[in-house]
Amino acid sequence: MMASNKMDGQLSLPVTPLMVCKANAETSGVTMNVFLMSDDIMQAAEAMLSQAYHLESIDVLDVAEGFLVSYHYAHFTKPGRIAHRVLVCRDEAELPSIASIYQGADWHERECFDFHGLKFSGHPNLLPLLLDPETPNGVLLKDEKSRKPLRDILNPGETLFKGEGFTLFDEEQPEAEEEAAS
Repeated sequence: MMASNKMDGQLSLPVTPLMVCKANAETSGVTMNVFLMSDDIMQAAEAMLSQAYHLESIDVLDVAEGFLVSYHYAHFTKPGRIAHRVLVCRDEAELPSIASIYQGADWHERECFDFHGLKFSGHPNLLPLLLDPETPNGVLLKDEKSRKPLRDILNPGETLFKGEGFTLFDEEQPEAEEEAAS
């Protein structure tokens, strides 16, 4: 387990994030965006629970780079909302379930499964929640042309920390540079 990472004096995580940004709560409803690897979701959720944060929601955005899964946390006595965000490949749309940590995650994960086809490994009851069982999963998926790049949709805020190699919000994307050189 990694040493605890303090972020902006608000919380501590036992994992190293890919990027941490102080967000504009007035425009986004979030005070901090924490981008994580999918393998770190469970440890991060456990850390949030141990610091008395509650899970408000889990949602999915279908973007050009894949699926952005956002876990929104809040605290009853501390101001602000924290968003843990994970980018998942569309071809391997699976994350570990946090339903064993936050009981309310069961409902949110099932909803994400219904509408986007995102699987949550270890989920105790990953069955359709809101849709008819005969409806194919992923009814809210966009077609290729409708998907926008994440950096056109989400302003992560002021970067407080950025791990080496994390380029998701860089102005010049590595793929664009390679294509231009060809």
